[in-house]
Amino acid sequence: MKYNKILTGMALSGAMVSCVVAAPSNIVQTDPSKFSEAGSAPVVAQSHNVYIVQLKGAPAIAKASELGELAPSNPAAGNFGNKYDPTSPKVSEYINAVKQRQSKVATDIGSIKIIHSYSHTYNGFSARLTDSQVNALKNHPDVANVYHDELHQPETANTPEFLGLTGPGGQHTLGIKGEDVIVGILDSGIWPENPSFSEDSQVSELAYGAPPEGWEGACNEGSVGEFVNSSGVVVYNDDTAPADTFTCNNKLIGARYFGETFSSVYEIQFALGEFASPRDADGHGSHTASTAAGNAGVTATIQGVDVGTVSGMAPRARIAAYKVCWNANYVSPDGVNERGCFFGDSMAAIDQAVVDGVDILNYSIGNSNSINSPVYNAALRAADAGVFFSASAGNSGPTAGSVGNIAPWVTTVAASTYDGESALIGSELEINSGDLEGQAVFSISSTIGTDIPEEGFSGDLGLAEPRLACDPLSSDLTGQIALIERGTCAFDIKFQNAVDAGAEGIVVFTDNRTPVAMGGNLSFDIPAVMVERPVGLDLVDSVNNGTTNVTMTTSPAATTATEVGNLMADFSSRGPNPQTADILKPDITAPGVRILAATSSNQFEFGGNVDGESYAYLQGTSMSSPHIAGLAALFRGQYPEWTPAQIKSALMTAARQDVLKEDAFTPADPFDFGAGHADPVPSMNPGLVYSADTGDYLAFLCGQGESGLVATLSEQTCEGLEESGFSFDASQLNYPSIAIEQLEGSETIFRTVTDVTGAGGTYSFNIEAPAGVEVSATAIDSDGNAIGDGMLEVSADGTASYALTFTTTDDATPEEWVFGSLTLEGNNGINVRSPIAVKPALEATIDVPESLSLQLQRGRAAIYVQTFYSGQFSVEHQGLTPAAGLAGTAISQPGEFSFNANLDTATFFTVGEGTSLLRFVLTDALVDAEGADINLLLYRCVDFSCLPVATSTGPGSNEDITVVNPVPNDPADPGALYILFAHGVDTAGQDSVDYTSLVWFVDQAESTTRVSASPRAIANRFQNVYLLSRGLDPNQLYMGTMTFFDNAGESQGTTVLEVQP
Repeated sequence: MKYNKILTGMALSGAMVSCVVAAPSNIVQTDPSKFSEAGSAPVVAQSHNVYIVQLKGAPAIAKASELGELAPSNPAAGNFGNKYDPTSPKVSEYINAVKQRQSKVATDIGSIKIIHSYSHTYNGFSARLTDSQVNALKNHPDVANVYHDELHQPETANTPEFLGLTGPGGQHTLGIKGEDVIVGILDSGIWPENPSFSEDSQVSELAYGAPPEGWEGACNEGSVGEFVNSSGVVVYNDDTAPADTFTCNNKLIGARYFGETFSSVYEIQFALGEFASPRDADGHGSHTASTAAGNAGVTATIQGVDVGTVSGMAPRARIAAYKVCWNANYVSPDGVNERGCFFGDSMAAIDQAVVDGVDILNYSIGNSNSINSPVYNAALRAADAGVFFSASAGNSGPTAGSVGNIAPWVTTVAASTYDGESALIGSELEINSGDLEGQAVFSISSTIGTDIPEEGFSGDLGLAEPRLACDPLSSDLTGQIALIERGTCAFDIKFQNAVDAGAEGIVVFTDNRTPVAMGGNLSFDIPAVMVERPVGLDLVDSVNNGTTNVTMTTSPAATTATEVGNLMADFSSRGPNPQTADILKPDITAPGVRILAATSSNQFEFGGNVDGESYAYLQGTSMSSPHIAGLAALFRGQYPEWTPAQIKSALMTAARQDVLKEDAFTPADPFDFGAGHADPVPSMNPGLVYSADTGDYLAFLCGQGESGLVATLSEQTCEGLEESGFSFDASQLNYPSIAIEQLEGSETIFRTVTDVTGAGGTYSFNIEAPAGVEVSATAIDSDGNAIGDGMLEVSADGTASYALTFTTTDDATPEEWVFGSLTLEGNNGINVRSPIAVKPALEATIDVPESLSLQLQRGRAAIYVQTFYSGQFSVEHQGLTPAAGLAGTAISQPGEFSFNANLDTATFFTVGEGTSLLRFVLTDALVDAEGADINLLLYRCVDFSCLPVATSTGPGSNEDITVVNPVPNDPADPGALYILFAHGVDTAGQDSVDYTSLVWFVDQAESTTRVSASPRAIANRFQNVYLLSRGLDPNQLYMGTMTFFDNAGESQGTTVLEVQP
C-alpha cells in the first residue's frame, strides 16, 4: 500500500475516458440567460473581442506623487480636493512618454486601432484584438496584463430630512451645502433642462457663479447624425441619430460622453431614443446626479400629482456628468441585452474626470469581484489624487458574499429604507366580479413582467398554493391570474412557479411593506401587478367564495404610502467580501428604496419610466451610492484637507446601527450595512479618523498575491514595501472596520487614529466582544510599547496607535461569523465606533489530512491520523466512486474570463444534500486540440445569482477543481444550481475546442467499500483507519471521503481520497 498526502491525479489520461461511466445524472438543462454573476445585473451578451491592455510603468498620478507634485493646480484654492495637475512640466512630459510607449506597443503588434488611451489613473489602452494579437501582447516585454473588457449594468423627497441635514445642527441648516465642490457622475448621462440642474436663482436659491477656478472640464454638445467621441473624433455616422441641443450651465458645469468601446461591440440605438451626446435616454444618470447634488427645494410632480420637493445631499455642489452607459434596457430581437457600461469607457471617463478637476466620483455601476479589475486600478490612482470614490454594493442580495465594488479605497454603499410619506404612482386594477365587484384599486406594475396592454388584461383570479409561491404550486392555474402573497423568497421564484402552474398573469399582495414595482434578475412573458395588503386579503376571501374576475389597466392611479425606515433592502448585496473577508464590505448603508429624484424627460423606448416626466421613484444601491457621494461633497467643502480615506472614516465611525434586516425583526449586522447607517450630523465632528494612503493599499495588494500588479501600478515592489514596514495582512490595513476571516487561537490587530478636532483628547476603550471571543485593547506608544493605563491619548492634530487582541474561548462556534464593536469614548464627548467581524477557526482535536492518494494492495489501505484527546472516535465514509465523463465545448476567449460570454457552453448541475465531494479534472490529453489552454471555473447560484466557488488556471489544459462538502442546492429554488465553465484562453487557432472532463460526484457510501477503525482514541497517538474495497476496475480512478468525529461526536474534518485499485 502506498499513499501521498496530496492528490496526484495518477493514471489520468485520454485512454481513461473509455473506462468512465456515463455522464452524471445530476446534469440539468436550463435557460442560461436567466443566470448572472453576483454584483452585476444579468446580461445575455454576445462574445466580443475588446480588451484593456495594461502597460508596465506607473500612471501619471503615481509619477506626480513620486515627484511631490500632488498639489493644487490653483494655489489660491489651498489644499482642496483634487490635487492632480497634469499640466506640470515634468508630469506633462511623463504623460507624453506614456502615450508614445502605448502607440509603440500597438505598432509593434500590428494594425491595432486604439479605442481609448489611459495615462492619468491607469497606464494602458483599450482596443479590438484578435486572438493572435492578444497572445502577442501577453508576451510583449512592455505589457503587464491583458484584460477582456466586461460589460456591467447601472445598479429624495425627504431623505435629507431623514438624514438630519435639514434639522437643528444639520449641514443644510448651517449652510454647509457643498458650495463649489465638483461631483462627477459616471452613469447614463444627464437631462440638462431638469430643474434640479438649473442655474436659475428662482430654483437654486442663489444664482451660481462661474465654475470654480481650476475646473478644466468641457461640455460636449454632441452632433446630429454622428457619434462623436469626447476628443471630437467621429466614430461613425448614423442618419437616425436624433437632433439634439445639449448645453451646460453654472450648475451643470461639464458633460462628456464615452461610447467608443460600447459602439465597437453593439449598435447604439438612436432610432429608439438614445442620444449622440451626454443627454440621458434612460433616467438613471439624471437620478443619481440629482440625488447627490441636485438643487434644493425643487417641486416634483409625476403624472400631474405633486409628490413633494426634492433636494440633493450637496445642493450647492457643481455637477459634471460622464455618460458611459448606453441603450437603457434594450434587448435585441435575438434576445441579447445590448445595453450597459463597458470598463473601457468607464476607465476613460475616470481618467478624464480626474484631469477635469472633479472632487467626488459616483459609480452606481456593477464591477468585478477580482481585486485586479482595471476600474479598481483607476479608482486607486483617483484616490491618490484626492478624489472620493463612492460605489454601489450591488443588487444581488440578500445572498451572502454577493457584495460588489470591494476595493478598500472605494466606499461601498448598501441600501436601506427611509421613513416618511411618499406618493405611490401606479394604475387601476378593476374588479369585475366577486365580493369586491365594481371597485377599482391601486396597483403597481412589475418591471420583470410584460407591459399591460392599452386595452387592459383580464382574467379570473386563482389562489396560489402555497400562497407565498416560494415552492412549486400544487394548484393548477392554467389560464388564470395567480394571486400570490409577498415575502420569504424573491419575485423571480414566485413568478417562475406561477408560470410553471399555467398562470397567464400575476397579482401579488404585499406584506407589511409598501407596494413596489416588482423587480428581479429574470423576465417573464406575463403581466403582473402588486396591490396593498388589505385589498389582497379581501381578494383571497373573494376567490374562496367564488369566481373573481379582474382587469389590469393602464389608467393612472395614485395613493400615499407611509414608508418604514431603517430596514435593509432585500436586494442589497451582502458580505462577506468575496475577495478577502479580512476587509469588511459593504462599508455603510444609505437610503436606496423608493428614492424620488430627477429622470430623463424623453424616455428611451426600452427605458423604465414614463415619457415626459421629470421625476421618478427608483430603488437600488445605485440610489444609495449617490447619497454617500453627496455627503462626501459636504465634508469635502467643510474640510478640504481631508483625504478620501478620512472622509470615509468620518462617515463610518459616526454611523448608527438602529437598522433591521429586511424581515423588519432581526437586527442588521455588519455584512448587511458595514459600519451602519450614514448619520452625517455627528460625522461632521468625528474626533478621530483612520487614515490610509496609496502605500497602505499597495501593501494590501501584495497580501492578495498581486506583486506584479503593484510593480505595474507604482514602480514599487512588495519587497520594498515590506522593508518599509507595511503589513500585507488585509486585517492590518488601517481601516475603520475590523475583520478576521480565520481566528486561530489568538491574533492582534493594530490601528492608528488621527485627531481632527485640533484639540486632542483622551479616549477609553469600550469593547462589545463577539460571542465566543475575548477582546483586549492596549494603547501603544511611538516605539511600539504598550501603555498600561487603559487610555488612548491623542495630541492635537496628532496620531496614536492601539492594539486589539482577539482570543477564542471555549464557547466559540467554529467557522461561524460573529460580530461586535470597538468604541473609542472621548473625554470630549465624541464616540468613534468600529464594527468587528470575526470567524473563529476550527480547533483541531484530530489531525485530519486534507487529501490522500492511495494505491490499494489486495483491495486494502491503512491510514494513520493523530488524535489529541482520549475518548470516543468514529469515522464515516462516502465512495469509492468512479469517474464520469462530461463532454463540452470551450469557445475562444483570450484574456480575462467573462461569465456572460461563456454561459451558452457551460454545464449546469445540481448538488444534493449530503454530497461530500465534487471533483473536475481536465488534462491536455482530454482536449481535442494540441497546445490548447483551457481553464476550469466553478460557480454556485442562488436565485439565478452566481458566485465563484473555485477556479483552476494551471499550465495548458491541466486543471483540477476539488470541493469538499459543497453547499447543496435548494430544490425549491429553480435558480439554485452549480455551473462549470471551461474558459478557452487559447484554443489553438480554432473558434472553439471540444473536451471531455472527468467528474466525480461523491454523495453516498458505495457497497463495494467499507471503513473500520478502533472506537477509542488515546491522546497524542495515531489511530489506524482501514479502507477495504472489492470489485473495483483497475483501469479506473476512484474518489471518496472520510469524515472524522471526536469524543463529542463533532466533525473534525473530511479527508479526500483518491484511490487506484
